Amino acid sequence: MRIRKGHRKKSGMSIIVITVLVMFTIITYKKIDLDNRCSLLKEEKAQYEKQLDKLNEEKDSLESYKEYVYSDDNIERIARERLGLVYPDEIVFEAEDD
Repeated sequence: MRIRKGHRKKSGMSIIVITVLVMFTIITYKKIDLDNRCSLLKEEKAQYEKQLDKLNEEKDSLESYKEYVYSDDNIERIARERLGLVYPDEIVFEAEDD
């Protein structure tokens, strides 16, 4: 049995067309999958950026509080309120309890 030359060309061309279509389908599927993954990663990135902003705000707040705690005004306030300390030239008046 002999295969005609024209028939071989057609079957060879069919294999090429099918191969190209299969590759195109695979590439399209992978592109859609990567686009979905990219969208998810962008959402995740946005969430992490929000968390980072909140943590930076908290850090700034803590740094401000730290500055306040170690400030001379706060140390003096604690010395007066809790320890009852006064400056040497100060006169202290205390209320009498009835």
